[in-house]
Amino acid sequence: MEGELTIMNLQSGMILARRYRILRELGRGGMSTVFLARDEHFPHVQRLCALKIIRASEDPTLAELQRIAFEREASLLATLRHPAIPQVYDFFYEDGRCCLVLEYIDGEDLERYLARLGSPIPEPLLIEWTLELLDVLEYLHSQHPQPIVFRDLKPSNIMRRQDGSLCLIDFGIARLFQPQTRGTMIGTEGYAPPEQYRGVADPRSDLYALGATLYHLATGIDPRDQPPFSLTERPPRSVNPALSSSFEAIILRALAYDPAERFPSAFAMAQAVRALREPLADPPHPRPPSLTRPDLGAEGSFRIRWSFRTSDEVRGSPLLTDDLVVFGSYDGTLYTLDARTGYLRWRFPTGRGIATTPCDLGGAIVFGSDDGAIYCLERNEGAFLWRYRTAGPVRASPTAAGEFVAIGSDDGFLYVLASNSGGLIWRWQAGGPVRATPLVVSDRVVIAADDGTITLRVLSDGQLLWRSRLLAPIWSRPVLDGTNLIVASLDGTVMCLPLEGGDPLWVKHFDDAFVASAVLWGKLLILAGNAGHII
Repeated sequence: MEGELTIMNLQSGMILARRYRILRELGRGGMSTVFLARDEHFPHVQRLCALKIIRASEDPTLAELQRIAFEREASLLATLRHPAIPQVYDFFYEDGRCCLVLEYIDGEDLERYLARLGSPIPEPLLIEWTLELLDVLEYLHSQHPQPIVFRDLKPSNIMRRQDGSLCLIDFGIARLFQPQTRGTMIGTEGYAPPEQYRGVADPRSDLYALGATLYHLATGIDPRDQPPFSLTERPPRSVNPALSSSFEAIILRALAYDPAERFPSAFAMAQAVRALREPLADPPHPRPPSLTRPDLGAEGSFRIRWSFRTSDEVRGSPLLTDDLVVFGSYDGTLYTLDARTGYLRWRFPTGRGIATTPCDLGGAIVFGSDDGAIYCLERNEGAFLWRYRTAGPVRASPTAAGEFVAIGSDDGFLYVLASNSGGLIWRWQAGGPVRATPLVVSDRVVIAADDGTITLRVLSDGQLLWRSRLLAPIWSRPVLDGTNLIVASLDGTVMCLPLEGGDPLWVKHFDDAFVASAVLWGKLLILAGNAGHII
């Protein structure tokens, strides 16, 4: 309890590293205790963090092994950036204690959530959780030069945030996968796969642990209370008949004793899971209602040439290439259709909805998703080329300029990536989400953000050339009128400023909110407001 002696002589109110004030204990494990702390470097706001403190062994040899494991966890987390992985802020040693400062995840772990619910998790929610977990596992398993194997996936190591999203916690035993290398058996009985008992773990070991986790959540039966590796002998539907046979088959395949019989990768397993929730709204080759050109009569009548339906809203504008129409849907899928017939050429599912307009790189398509990723796919067949992870939904459309791709994220960063590889060239942090599409002018990029800032930077290295500001979020793309920029914000303000210098030339205020980008037609500026006004 707060104010009482906890462990290692730590009490509520104590300050570590002259910065982190302990508030209360959050939980404890076999080797560590986690406290809720406040970062005193931010006196005017309450910035909370999780302070993980390793209980030091009195044995010098064990204490050294703990120190090595602690530094490995800190170093590992510092290299990772994914919405389902807590950010590491700091680590330090004090009075013989190993201290790791992490993002505070305000929520409840799935083991406690299941116990509080008192019944199995409904399948639709379980499918969404499965996709979230497979997304972060795929991210870990695709790390270079070696994949990262989490090795201890279980309900108590998965936090459910207040907004319903999931986050992995406790990376203390996660390791880089070294083929043909044996180690010690580390993990949790009931969730750890057979090979992990032999000191061997590869990415498929995490899929077994995920299968055991799904079994627990779908049935309420704790794998730790069952004989080792016996879950497949009691199929989930024998306990929970409401579970579909298709989802049961996915769980059982993940629980296969032989790793070769499991899904080959997190991506492959995710494809199988997505097939349960994302049936095609149209057959792969829908018959278009009309293959004739629009018949425009004297009164402007016309016929629809073809139509295509997705299973959710289409929020971004389509991209039209030579012979393809490419667009994203909030059903989480990027669709590519034949522009002449409307036939589906290919589709690519992501973890969340797509609200952005795709960008053509020549032979590739770049787009962002609410799952926090920026994707690049081959244009004609949809083959995966690269992906870059951000820490928030990507709702800004990308802009391509030669060897660069510029795009913003709700994590507050503007990213400039290498168009051929997805490697990070540079990034800049705004004071809020970056949802406006960047404007590239020659070798410079104009960035507008939710905090109202407008900056001009060098495209190749991010060097600041000038900064200006409006008083409301900017979601619409800046427009170039000769040598001047025109920017509109959500409070109805429209500002014109020169590309050189950035000092405002004029400012106008309207009783509307501007989300759609303005359009220039000759000497006319056309603005579309959310209240239905065309100005």
